[in-house]
Amino acid sequence: MSVELQEKKSKLEEELQLLKEKENALKEHVGTLELEVEIRKLEEKAKAKREAVEKLEFKEKELEKELTEPEASEPFEEQMPEDTEEIDEEPEADLVVTAAPVETQEPTQTEEQRRDEKKRHRFF
Repeated sequence: MSVELQEKKSKLEEELQLLKEKENALKEHVGTLELEVEIRKLEEKAKAKREAVEKLEFKEKELEKELTEPEASEPFEEQMPEDTEEIDEEPEADLVVTAAPVETQEPTQTEEQRRDEKKRHRFF
């Protein structure tokens, strides 16, 4: 009977040793996985920050460019050629002129306005 008990004790000690080794290996693996998860979260945060910084840098450059370029929206002044004379005409009192908007006509955009619009859509 003592031999059976010794064998049982030996098997249990062996099983306990294997379980301890497995536990240590699992702890190490879990620690590695936790570290990888933390790294991934930090990478995602860094990526989001980089994108935000890039957008701000782009906006900064666009605003600086706007400040350095002459204004495109300066009022247009009609100038009469120097060799023509101005004619003073008084409008007739009973004449009323009305104009209906042309529905097929689209507002014209300058090339610069179209580029700015594309840039805005690209980043916002």
